[in-house]
Amino acid sequence: MHFSQVTLLAFSACLSASVATPTGFSSLRPFTRRGTPNAHAKLLKRGEPETGDDLPDSDDHPNQLDKVETAFNDALELTSYALTKIDGDTDIFPHYFDDGDRAEIKRIFETINKNDAGEADKGSDYLSKILVQTTDRDGKCDSSTLAYSGDYNTDKPFIVLCPNAFKKKAVTALKGKESEDSDALDFYMACSIDGGQIGDHVSWTMNSLGMTLLHEYMHMDGMIKASFGSIVDDPNGNPGYGPVNVYDKIPKDQARINADSYAYYASHVLWSVLCQQDFQAPRAGEDDNDPDCGGNACKP
Repeated sequence: MHFSQVTLLAFSACLSASVATPTGFSSLRPFTRRGTPNAHAKLLKRGEPETGDDLPDSDDHPNQLDKVETAFNDALELTSYALTKIDGDTDIFPHYFDDGDRAEIKRIFETINKNDAGEADKGSDYLSKILVQTTDRDGKCDSSTLAYSGDYNTDKPFIVLCPNAFKKKAVTALKGKESEDSDALDFYMACSIDGGQIGDHVSWTMNSLGMTLLHEYMHMDGMIKASFGSIVDDPNGNPGYGPVNVYDKIPKDQARINADSYAYYASHVLWSVLCQQDFQAPRAGEDDNDPDCGGNACKP
């Protein structure tokens, strides 16, 4: 979700793209296969977030701070996978965007993925300006909302992560949680073949905490600078949240300015590689009924 004004808190977060190791689930083994990006080997830590009282570190790992730091990495992973696929993608891309917009949509993913020196998988320098917080001073966090953001003050763009956001799982390594742990699937996303929730259809199960951050990054006009105009939610009144709305439903000239279209496209690409399967279209009333958001399509 995107709001033009909010009270900013003193929690400063920069992109902390930790060098991550893939979890042990077989669905994650494609990270090391030839022909797929091994972003874990490329990503370098840009610095730890400065934490306020609402995101403290503790000895109890994984804590909320650990989840946020992993999500920074997961968001960048999503852009990396999207960029690897996008040029020749005639299978997934047409379900989300018009082919005539491909070059600009690729540039938008590159803007998040590359630093100002043009180095891939390092993350935009702009990301270091973003304040990430959990205290909901504006009262925007409700049962269907994961996060909201604003960049009206370009020196202090912000993202608020609501309580529901921490119900979302990780893709890459999470501090204090091994993939071999008996409760690992409570923390990590995985394909159904590995006992995870990601089945045969595009669905809410593909939404990670990192995907939530990627959605909010799309609202940062100071970074994205899309030729289409600001990337928003529900553009011009067209429902734009959730897999059912973004997959072959929202008009393509509206999809290009809809944040969740980018988030679900990138996640669809990533999981098609990790699960090594083609996903069927999402089913209304089933694949958009996210229990983390009260049985509704989440509003990232």
